[in-house]
Amino acid sequence: MTGRQRARREAFVALWHRHRLVRLLGVLAYAGVVFGLGAMAWHWVRGKSWEDSFSFALTMTVSAVVGQWIAAVILRRAGRGDG
Repeated sequence: MTGRQRARREAFVALWHRHRLVRLLGVLAYAGVVFGLGAMAWHWVRGKSWEDSFSFALTMTVSAVVGQWIAAVILRRAGRGDG
């Protein structure tokens, strides 16, 4: 990684940690993409009703977002000699 790339990455990470709104918008964008693609795929590919598609997409989105949060907590709590 070059110095310029490292500086850009460090600036982004500082912004990400400093601003809750940026984090919230990132999570909402991620969840929206996962939800939308899941609902459309379930409806068009599987031929299910929109109600079934939204239920599937909600379950998939909650699993994906909560999985990311759990992974972040595990990484924060891991010590230097763990793993």
